[in-house]
Amino acid sequence: MFDTTTDAGFFGVAPASPLDELRSFTGEYQDALLDAAGLLGGSRSIRLAQNALDGLMGSGAPSRSTMRTLDELLDLLMLEHVHDPSRVEAALFAAIDPANACVEEICLLADQLGDLLGACRKAEIGNGECVDRRAAA
Repeated sequence: MFDTTTDAGFFGVAPASPLDELRSFTGEYQDALLDAAGLLGGSRSIRLAQNALDGLMGSGAPSRSTMRTLDELLDLLMLEHVHDPSRVEAALFAAIDPANACVEEICLLADQLGDLLGACRKAEIGNGECVDRRAAA
């Protein structure tokens, strides 16, 4: 399901920018990201994921708000809040069978999204607005 990308330089094509790669990934795996958000966080998280994806669809660099929303989506996929019993993520995560194939798919989505967001920040996309995610907190 998750194929590695071919080195674009091999074909004489300029490599895509990290933002282009992020947009391509979120476009290709939009349904999977929305499904994972719903499974791990319910309807509120589906809205969060949709807002993050919508924020990437515009031209130019993503806004600071879009980057924060993408960070929240990444936290959801990385299971950052499943140990807090006051959050819905804890109950929804407890209901997932660890042997279910969706678990591996969610891990792959989370890893890829995290890598792409990191690459965007390293490239300083957004004219300085895409800073280290923890620096803004």
